[in-house]
Amino acid sequence: MKDLLVEFDDLPDEILLYIFKKLHNDEVLYSLMGVNKRLNRLVQDTIFTRDLYLQEYSPVDDSTIPLPNPILDRFCSKILPEIGHQIETLYLKGTSIEPVLHATNYPNLNNLGLCDIHFKQAMSLFVDENPLIHIFKNQVSSLKISFNNKNNLCPMVGISSVIFQKILTIYTNLRCLKYNPSSPFGDALYLYPANGIAICPTLLELHVSVTDMKQCLHILDGRFDQLRILYVTFDSVSPELFNIEDNVEKGYSQCHIYSYPYKLKVYNNITNNFRGGLFTCVTQVSLHDEGPFEHDFFFRIAQSFPFMKELTIKNQKAQNKKQFIKSNSNDQILSIIEYPNLTRLDLTNTHDDYVELFLFDRKMSLPNNLHLCIDYQLLERVTYYFTRYITRNHCAKLAGVYFYSLNQIDENIKNYFPHTCICRAVDFV
Repeated sequence: MKDLLVEFDDLPDEILLYIFKKLHNDEVLYSLMGVNKRLNRLVQDTIFTRDLYLQEYSPVDDSTIPLPNPILDRFCSKILPEIGHQIETLYLKGTSIEPVLHATNYPNLNNLGLCDIHFKQAMSLFVDENPLIHIFKNQVSSLKISFNNKNNLCPMVGISSVIFQKILTIYTNLRCLKYNPSSPFGDALYLYPANGIAICPTLLELHVSVTDMKQCLHILDGRFDQLRILYVTFDSVSPELFNIEDNVEKGYSQCHIYSYPYKLKVYNNITNNFRGGLFTCVTQVSLHDEGPFEHDFFFRIAQSFPFMKELTIKNQKAQNKKQFIKSNSNDQILSIIEYPNLTRLDLTNTHDDYVELFLFDRKMSLPNNLHLCIDYQLLERVTYYFTRYITRNHCAKLAGVYFYSLNQIDENIKNYFPHTCICRAVDFV
């Protein structure tokens, strides 16, 4: 290990900096600060100390989690006291928030992020006038707050609104506020009319979730008279209607209203009217229509959702333009559809044509780790009782197939799915 360190230390500064820039700043500081004087000088460069995100990245889904206690303790006792005056951006998560803010002074901090914070903790920090937060009231110009309400069974709209109002009065120099921007709608913000009074005259950019369209209009009632950029998410558009005639024919319709770029991970109930686009954040998609889905529609879905992992299809209408691709045919050759990141496919409530589309290896390219939920009789029909050659390749690649009943499983299925785990649909979660 000592020999490796000597060889590492022999590299010129430029090469070392190039290597360090490939890592997260917190990893650089935790691993190398205190090793020797030269590395101390390099890692205390503002490149690594100006913006600090003290949270660990999960190897499973790239989500963030609080720092483990040993790492957190080292930051608070050894690292932050040395670099606190250099930090301009500081993002903290959950249980790391108070220890890090207590660790040292941050005279140049202007961008603060408090992620995965519980409402009780937020009340203590903001509503109870905790000096830990109030010390930054004149210097923080950008603030992000996201709550963790997983353990609360009831909505926290009232508490969330109180905290929101407190933040606006505490931070006198606030330019950008991201307040629980991706919250479940049970935690969405509820605003009361402000009667045209400017509550935060410095705010230029706001990201927020509200309960409905009416709350969205309250944001624009004059309380933020300098607001230039607004990102808002709301649950429903339901304006108050009066004098509705009783003889109007009743009906039901759906529509999608979304901002672009679309930052949610879920996009449900897509119909044939979908015009496409690029939705790089979406990983979960469902398709539903009373008219048939054709080949070009699925091709458009593949292009629009390149990182889609879960797909559900609900459509009982047969395809009008169903075409079988034959390698030696002079007929029109359709492009093979590719879903390279797909891991879960639900075809329980679909017509046979869509099962054929996904299982024909000349129409569709699927990854090896796919889990399929499907009706047993439907799969039996499409595969000709598990003897059909053109569906065999994709079926052999399935990691799991899920049926609602396992009582009538044919023996041939074991040969058709040689490496596949056969499970009940209740386990398809």
